[in-house]
Parts: sequence; structure tokens; C-alpha cells
Amino acid sequence: MASTTEPSNEELTFLMEAGFLYFDLRKYDEARDIFKGVRALAPASEVPEVALGLIAFQEGNFESARRHYRRALELNPRCAWAYAHLGEVELFQMNREQARVHLKTAIDIDPRGDYGKLARSLLDFADVVTFK
Repeated sequence: MASTTEPSNEELTFLMEAGFLYFDLRKYDEARDIFKGVRALAPASEVPEVALGLIAFQEGNFESARRHYRRALELNPRCAWAYAHLGEVELFQMNREQARVHLKTAIDIDPRGDYGKLARSLLDFADVVTFK
């Protein structure tokens, strides 16, 4: 018999924190399992989708990371976190102009917050990096 009890925000936060602990320990399989579980418990949230993108990015799977960030943006078109990391993926794929678009969007959404700061740092990087 399936449970109909919705997890609390505190429970979801706890799970995400556990996932990020595994992520920080580079135990990506364990982190991925947790983030997928959170995604199943909170399918309308973009947060686990971005977290799954971070794992894919760390593993060098840029196309998978891009898909996760785009899914996050489908769920929340104003997710500066997803835009900043989508810009990062584009930089690593040497798509400087597309990266700028995503990074500027992150800054517009979160001009004074952490994701805006991340996007500004990545824009600065985009200005100095040379692609061959």
C-alpha cells in the first residue's frame, strides 16, 4: 500500500543536505540516488534537478547536465541557480555567446544574491578565457 503522506519541507531539506554531503565526498552514485528520491517526492521542485545537473557536470557529462538544468528551468523559469550553471556548461562546451545569455539572465534574476555573484564570476572568466 502506497503512502499518501507528503514529506515536510524539513524532511526534504534533510535529504538534500545528505545528498550534498555525498556530493562533497565525491560519492556521486549515492548523491544521485538521494536527489532522484527527492525529485520523486517533490516533482514540482527544480532543486533536485539542478543538483542532478551538478553531479553530471562534475562527471564531465555536459549534455546530461544541460538537460537537468533545462528541466529545472521548465519547472521554474526564474531559477537563477539553473541559469548560472547552464552558463557554466556552455562555457565548458566553448559556447561563449550562449553562456553569456544564460549568465546575464541569472544576474537579472538574482543581482545581489549568490547565484548572481556566481554568474558574474563566470562572465569575468568568459571574458578572459581563450578558445582554440
